Amino acid sequence: MHIYLLDDDPQVLAANGFLLKAMGFESTGWSEPTRFLEEFDGNAEAVLLLDLAMPEMDGLEVLAQLNRRQSPVAVVLLTGHGDVPQAVEAMKLGAVDFLEKPVDARRLAEVLARAKEQARELDARSQARQRVARLSAREHEVVSLVAQGLTNKAIAESLCVAVRTVEVHRASAMTKLEAANMAELLHCWQRYQG
Repeated sequence: MHIYLLDDDPQVLAANGFLLKAMGFESTGWSEPTRFLEEFDGNAEAVLLLDLAMPEMDGLEVLAQLNRRQSPVAVVLLTGHGDVPQAVEAMKLGAVDFLEKPVDARRLAEVLARAKEQARELDARSQARQRVARLSAREHEVVSLVAQGLTNKAIAESLCVAVRTVEVHRASAMTKLEAANMAELLHCWQRYQG
């Protein structure tokens, strides 16, 4: 998994890059939030070590933008002088953790392990959203009712269509969702709903 670094202080950026390399991680660094938001791969799962206080755009705004884009990037906020309200806001926005600079290598390793798990889950949700977006409106309705536990007969009565029509839409939805069985279909649907 790749790690992104975003910090307006070049010395901190270099020090954290060196620390990550010593820990066996590949990283890419940026010193400007707008350039990071333009250049990072928003479709690949990754971890971002994000400086909280930057002049152009603070870390909380970058985190909020990543959330709006639904990027599979887990965020760890770094600060030299954070306070409790900022930490609370960061956690509400989905940050994995809030670390003080200079970063302790042991603590960072613990947080990166959790961040990698979160990035994998964010990526799985992103893939589920992409698969569900392939469904037609009727397939979406059928899958929604399947997820509520309705049988094909009950779905047919609910939608005023033939049972065979429900079966066709259900089979098509299974293919589009890349679900081999009902458990995989429901798992994809649950991730889509977040």
